[in-house]
Amino acid sequence: MSDGMKELMQAVGLLTAAVVLAFAPDAYLIVLARAFILPAMIVLLAIAAVTAWYRRWWVAQAALFGTGLLAVQLNLPDAPDPPAASYTGLRVLQMNVLQLNTAYDAAIVQALESDADLVSVQEVSPEWAQALQSGLQRRYPYVHIEPRTNCYGIAFFSRHPFQAVRTITMRGDPFVEAYVEVHGRRVRLLAVHATSPISYGHFRRRNDQLELLGRYVARDDTATILIGDLNTVPWDQAFRRFCSRSGLHSLTPLSHRTWPSVGPFAVIPLDHVLATDGISSTTIRTVPIKGSDHRALIADLQLPRHAP
Repeated sequence: MSDGMKELMQAVGLLTAAVVLAFAPDAYLIVLARAFILPAMIVLLAIAAVTAWYRRWWVAQAALFGTGLLAVQLNLPDAPDPPAASYTGLRVLQMNVLQLNTAYDAAIVQALESDADLVSVQEVSPEWAQALQSGLQRRYPYVHIEPRTNCYGIAFFSRHPFQAVRTITMRGDPFVEAYVEVHGRRVRLLAVHATSPISYGHFRRRNDQLELLGRYVARDDTATILIGDLNTVPWDQAFRRFCSRSGLHSLTPLSHRTWPSVGPFAVIPLDHVLATDGISSTTIRTVPIKGSDHRALIADLQLPRHAP
């Protein structure tokens, strides 16, 4: 086989892989692979640069075109920034601490140093529940904890008094729903940890949870903020369907990746902050959580002072 034919076959292979990743139906394995579109784009760009250097133009062009196909899948609109004068601020902290992690004190210090108004914590075991409540309750006197031993325990801490708070269970996993008053405005808060799609059954369960949760959120027109580990990425169709059903929009930039966390880096955005229209973010950043496989999200939000 000639060198030209080999190069053409390599180019066709790259384009085929990109088309499948970008446009194939939401089959289980495709969805798992599609979660890694961002690193795939980086790999394709590297291939394009190297092959262009060696003047293998077919492969270089195929890699660039494949990068463009994948980039189209990430084209999500950003929520507009509102005028600051009529808005009030609220800071939220999202932490998946990893159930097996024993760096309790470090996580507590991080939560306190964040100066957040609301803290959502996932993978809360009985041991984590005891440590968090002991370390945070003075700063956050309003607490709702549902510990579990299966990595789906959840906790919610607030500086604002709960008007109402409860656990809602969807397909066996606990989520927290709370209502608080923020500068005269009633706000609904949801702390969520959806099932990790580590098998086809778990994948179906996660999708069912997002569908049920989307419908549940839409039943109440109270201004809503959702924070948590949804175990999906913003370009996943399940995530898009959830946003469409619930009326929530994502406030988390695609660049804010949280899992898996390796040193100062992470690969894909699994942790999210979403809200109803009228609520926006001024800043969002990620920070490491000692001993965890996730990075934390700290988001400064703006809420209208009065209901529209």
